[in-house]
Amino acid sequence: MSYQVIARKWRPQSFDEVSGQTHVTTALRNAIRADRIPHAMLLTGPRGVGKTTLARLIARCLNCEKGPTDQPCGSCPPCTEITEGRSTDVQEIDAASRTGVDDIREVIESIRYAAAPGKYRIFIVDEVHMLSTPAFNALLKTLEEPPPRSLFVLATTNPEKIPFTVLSRCQRHALRRIALASVSERLAEICVSEGIEISPTALTSIAREGDGSMRDAQTLLDQIVAYSGGEQSAGGNEITDETVADVLDLVDRRVLRSIVEACIEADPKSALEHVARAASGGSEARRIADALLEFLRDLVVLRIAPEGDGLFDGSDEERSELIELASRTEPARLRRMFRALVREIEDLSWAPQPTAVLEMAVIRLATMPAGDDVGQLLSRLDQLERRLSSGRPSTGGPKGAPGGADGRGTPVSDRGPRRRAPERSGAQSAGPPEANPFDSPPAARANATTQTATAADSVTPAAKRSSPARPAEKAAATAPPPEPERLDETGKEPTAPGSTAPPTIGGGAAPAALFDRFREKALDNDRSRFASLDGTSLVAIEGNTIRIGAPATFHAERLRQRIDDLETLATNLFGQTTRITVEIAAATTARTGNGESREKSRKQRQEALNSESVNLAIEVLDAEIVEIRPLGENR
Repeated sequence: MSYQVIARKWRPQSFDEVSGQTHVTTALRNAIRADRIPHAMLLTGPRGVGKTTLARLIARCLNCEKGPTDQPCGSCPPCTEITEGRSTDVQEIDAASRTGVDDIREVIESIRYAAAPGKYRIFIVDEVHMLSTPAFNALLKTLEEPPPRSLFVLATTNPEKIPFTVLSRCQRHALRRIALASVSERLAEICVSEGIEISPTALTSIAREGDGSMRDAQTLLDQIVAYSGGEQSAGGNEITDETVADVLDLVDRRVLRSIVEACIEADPKSALEHVARAASGGSEARRIADALLEFLRDLVVLRIAPEGDGLFDGSDEERSELIELASRTEPARLRRMFRALVREIEDLSWAPQPTAVLEMAVIRLATMPAGDDVGQLLSRLDQLERRLSSGRPSTGGPKGAPGGADGRGTPVSDRGPRRRAPERSGAQSAGPPEANPFDSPPAARANATTQTATAADSVTPAAKRSSPARPAEKAAATAPPPEPERLDETGKEPTAPGSTAPPTIGGGAAPAALFDRFREKALDNDRSRFASLDGTSLVAIEGNTIRIGAPATFHAERLRQRIDDLETLATNLFGQTTRITVEIAAATTARTGNGESREKSRKQRQEALNSESVNLAIEVLDAEIVEIRPLGENR
C-alpha cells in the first residue's frame, strides 16, 4: 500500500516538533550539546506520547553527518536510513516478540562490533518490560558497561515491571500525557497542510477523545477523514461537527446543556425528555452519564473560578454560556448534583437496565432541593437554641401530622408533660416536670442544675413541715449548690486523680447514638470500602472498645480486613484511642416480628412526635418530618 497514515506521515522529525514534552527534550538537547550522553536511557510514559519518536531522534542526532547535534539535518544518508528503518548502526528490537535470553545474547554479540559507517551503535528496545527475568539478568553487565560509542535506549509503558537492577543502570525520562490544547494545535496544523476544513470544536472533541495520546488523536482524525468522503475535492475535505459526533459516538453538548438546565430549573419531565433524545441517537447510558458528569464538573469549576486559566477546555463562547448557566444556582447544589451522579454511575456497570438507572439519576438531580445559605442556617440554629434555653413551647406540630404532633387533634401545648420527677414522700408537688436531656441542646442542659435549685426553693413552708427531713436530706439542703459541670480543653469530663477506670468514648452519650454516628461517618467517607457496615448492629461499647455485630460471615471478614482503617476513623471521630472488634451477630428478635418489639418501636416514634423540642426545631428551621428511626435500628 502506498498510503501512509497520518500518525506515521506526521511523526516529528526534530525536537521542536515534539508536542508537550519540553521537560524531556530540553534535557536531551543539553546533554547532546555538552557531550554528556548517558550509555543507557529509559523513556517511560503512556501510549502515543512520543517514546519511540524520541529514541529515533536521539539516534539521528548522534549519527548525523553534522553531529552530534541537537538539530539533525534529516537529509544526509544516516538520517535518511534511520528514518526509513534500514540503518545498520541503529537496531530496533521489539521486546514483546523477542522476550527470551537467546535474543539478548544476539544483542550482546552484536554490540561488540564498532559502528560503521555511523558514529554510534544504538539499540532501541521497545516495550522492554516484556523481557523475561533471565533476559534482564543477561543484559545487566552489558547495560552497565557497554563498549565505547554504544548506547541503549529502552522504552516502556510499564516501568513498574522492570527490575530495579535495570532501573538503577539507566537515566530515566518520564514522558507525560499531552495537554488537550497541544493536541488540538497539532491536529489543526495537520488539517491545514492536508487541506481539511474542520471546526475548532470538532478538533477539541477529537483531542479529548484521544485522552492525552497524540497517536490516538491522529488515528481518529484519519478515521473521520475517511468517513467524511475519502478523496479530497478541489476545495478540500470538509468535516462537520455532526460527522465527528457520529464517528466518535459523542453526546451532543446542546443536549447535555438541556438536561442540566432542566435539572437546575427543577423540571424532571423536561430532563427525562432530553435524556430520551440523547439515548435515541444510539449512545449508551454509561456514555451519557460520563458526559453529564464532565459537564457538571465544568459548571462547578466555572462557578468557582470563571476566569481560571487551564481549568476549562473549550471556546470562549462556550465558556460564557456555561458561566451563565452555573450562575443560576449556588455552588453547593452543583457539587451535590455532581456527587449524587457519581454514586448513581457506580450502579450502571451491573444494572440490568442501565437506561432506567440513568433516568432515575436525572430525576434525583432535578428534584434535589436547593441548599440553604450557611449563614441563614446558623442563624436559625442559634434561634432554636435560644428558644429551647428560654423554655418557650412550640406553637404547632410537625408538618404532615394532622391536628398536631400526635395526629389526634390534640395540640402539643395542651397535653401534660410526658415524664415527671419522682414524687418525694409527703410532697405531692415537688417541682417541675423532669426534662429529657436529649430534647434540649447543650446550652439548655447546662442550665439544668440552676433550674432544679430554683424549683426546690419554690416549695412552700407548709409542704416542708409536712415531710420530716432525713439527715441525708438535711445535709443536702444545707450543702452549697453543686458547681456546674466542668469540661477539660478536649470537651470531656476530667478523670479523677488516681482513677484507673478505662476511658469511655462519647462522654456518656447513648451507645446506639454513638454507633450510628460512627457508621454514618464511615459510609460518608468511603461507602464502597465500608459498605459492609450498612447491615451491622451494635453489640456493646465497653470502655474504649466498640463491638460490632455483622449479619453474615462475609461482611464480618470484610470489616476485619479493614479494622485498622475503622479504628483510625473512630479515634479521629471520638478524640481518643478506640478499638473495634467484629463478630457474627446473633439472630435478632426483630426477625421474629413479635408484637412487643413493634409496640416498643411505635411508642418510640410517638414520643418523637410528641417532643416539644422536635416541634420547636421544625417551626424554627421550617422543616418537615421525613422519617423517624429509633436509635440503633438497622437500616
